Amino acid sequence: MHDPSPPLATAPVPDPASADPAAPRPGVLRSIVRAHKRMLAWVLPLAAISEGIEMLVPIGLGLVIDHGIVAGDLRVTILGALAVVALRLVGTVCWILTFLASQKACMLERHRLRVAMTGAVLDPRSRRIDRPAGEVLSIATSDADKASDVLDMLPWVVPSLLVVLGATVWLTVLDVWLGLAMLLGIVVMVLVIRVITPTLSKRYDDQQSQAAEAAATATDLVHGLRVLQGLGVQSRARALYRRRSRVALEAALVNARYSGISSGLTTLVTGLMLAAVVVIAAQRTLAGDLSIGVLIAVVGVARTVMGMLQGLSGAPVWWAGMSTSARRVRDLLGDLGRTVDDEELTLERLTTQRDDRGERPGGLAERRGAAGGLHLDSVTTGPLDSVDLTVDDGTVVAVACADGRDADALVETVSGRTDGGARVGERPITPQERMQLRADLLVEPHVVDLFDGTLREQLATRAPDTAATDGSDDAWADAALHAAGAGDLLRILPEGYDTRILDRGSNLSGGQRQRIALARSVAADPPVLVLQDPTTAVDAVTEQHIAEALVAARRRTDRATLIVTRAPALLRHADRVVYLRSGRIVAEGDHAELMDLEDYREMVQR
Repeated sequence: MHDPSPPLATAPVPDPASADPAAPRPGVLRSIVRAHKRMLAWVLPLAAISEGIEMLVPIGLGLVIDHGIVAGDLRVTILGALAVVALRLVGTVCWILTFLASQKACMLERHRLRVAMTGAVLDPRSRRIDRPAGEVLSIATSDADKASDVLDMLPWVVPSLLVVLGATVWLTVLDVWLGLAMLLGIVVMVLVIRVITPTLSKRYDDQQSQAAEAAATATDLVHGLRVLQGLGVQSRARALYRRRSRVALEAALVNARYSGISSGLTTLVTGLMLAAVVVIAAQRTLAGDLSIGVLIAVVGVARTVMGMLQGLSGAPVWWAGMSTSARRVRDLLGDLGRTVDDEELTLERLTTQRDDRGERPGGLAERRGAAGGLHLDSVTTGPLDSVDLTVDDGTVVAVACADGRDADALVETVSGRTDGGARVGERPITPQERMQLRADLLVEPHVVDLFDGTLREQLATRAPDTAATDGSDDAWADAALHAAGAGDLLRILPEGYDTRILDRGSNLSGGQRQRIALARSVAADPPVLVLQDPTTAVDAVTEQHIAEALVAARRRTDRATLIVTRAPALLRHADRVVYLRSGRIVAEGDHAELMDLEDYREMVQR
């Protein structure tokens, strides 16, 4: 069956890493509204009808009282009552339709923002950011949800404002003093909101920042729990989190106090306005200027307006939260070199992307053939100085760097984070093209990331579609574990492949995490594989086993492997060793030959 989804990248896209940080960034709230403008085009009028009916009901009751009950006309009374009931039913239907549409749009937008931010964080073309994982998680979840609430707020804020203004006009037509009392109350409330809103926004921003820091601290403590227990500093860690959490709590309490002050002041203003309108209407009724039905209608309208104004008084609090969260989302995307309207981050794009691995009958991806090897042509990235390096298909090449900065610069180049003249076959590895190369090139960094799930799911993260990841045939996983010297894990882990691995492998030792990550890379079987220090957390005996099995697994005519390492066992088994010092290639050959160099020997034995 042919997969209709488009390949991962069909055309070059602008490099997010080269985006100008000072360039204006599209507003998140504006993007949300633009994305649902068709929905808002019919929801807002329908919501205005629903709110308008709320205002018409007391007016209709006043007419029934004057022309039916007071006039003694039973027919008018019955028909008027039925009309009021029908009006209420119409309003209820309109409200249901607007509520369902707005909530659906709100939920969809939350999903879109969460997926877009996750896609931006995981996209290898995005800029690197120096933010705690907990803060990123907080923005991608809590702030994304709050920003999307604008679609929940607009369908009642805009219609409520229109209806309040319409009620003010109606009261003014009945009596100028009634209209002035209503208008004065609205003006005072607007002034109160105008003064309080900036303070609320600032306080809310501080609250969100403190909450994000507390979340980041909690995330770091959970991930480092084994280390903390080993050092015996759990009590200090708890004290640190309590302090951060207390600061976040105090910020939330301050924000709640300001929100309470805002709500109290607006309630006071609307209460005084209602009292003034009722008193004036009662006086006009006693003077004979207004009928009893009109008095009841005025009181009902004033009461409805008061309820709407009290609801609108909460809008500044909502707006402060939404605008602050929207800005945090925008800033995070900007730091990543992306925008909220990035076409590469749309739901359609992210949910249909796939590696272009080729297909065979049945819809399974074919095993990728040779990609033409890995080539670095006079690379001058960072500290490197005109480094020329070729890793042909069928070879395993090790690069030993005297300075760790050279190793990092080399990995940056071959991973495509910088445009340094590297290529796979004839295809350049650049920030713009690295996505198209994902099926042929896999760079496993030194820092290991594992996900919550079973051991089988960890290995299947990058496994080709030909692998049976449902547990029916684990031969592919067995081979990957063997190549990573991790076959003993099946005996150590209580449930074998079904053993649950916690987030970042927090229930594993450092060596176990590293070997699982290496097995995951081997299971992917990429034509070109780059590894950086894959054995630093294992002992010498295990390292020897890994070197033998890894080289045997990767030494195939259609596979090229580059290992950046100082590990003697890996250097010994590589087909060729390239020695980098001070950013330049100073020697290359096999490990035994290079051991005659004093500085190389000292580096390896260090």
